[in-house]
Amino acid sequence: MTSQAARGGNAIGAATAYRDRDAAGLAGYGLSLEELDALSPRMRCARILDTAIGLAGHPDEQAMRQASLEQIKSLVMGGPDAYKISGLEAIRNFIGELTVRLGLIELRDQILANTVTAKQAHQRESGLRQWVKAKINRLDLGRYGTVSTRDFHQVARQMSADVLRLLKGA
Repeated sequence: MTSQAARGGNAIGAATAYRDRDAAGLAGYGLSLEELDALSPRMRCARILDTAIGLAGHPDEQAMRQASLEQIKSLVMGGPDAYKISGLEAIRNFIGELTVRLGLIELRDQILANTVTAKQAHQRESGLRQWVKAKINRLDLGRYGTVSTRDFHQVARQMSADVLRLLKGA
């Protein structure tokens, strides 16, 4: 999960740099303000995602892309609300969503194997979302310090390791 988190952190870093109009930060991802400004909001999100992450070839990678996209949208298309969330909060939200989506892959496998009913799967999904949200909200974002958008991949990797420890109860 930590390598997936790092890749998602790249996408969130690029989206945050765009939101903050940080041309130098965007250049570090191979993007420019002019290029992204010329695109529709939907295409802008897709360009950031494709440049920072690439295409998904495995269900885990697809889960990572989807979790990243949620945060990219909130940062790039969120209007005035986009500034209410910090980059670290976006990373935390991404890691929480990634954790849930990876859990849902396992749950889907259980459904396909007929080891759970649809009702049980729905209950487990709700429980998983609540449990992960409660756990990740315990993270002290201050411990990660001030981070440039170019370092989001490293912070995402570290934060995902911290979340895994929280989830395991360590």
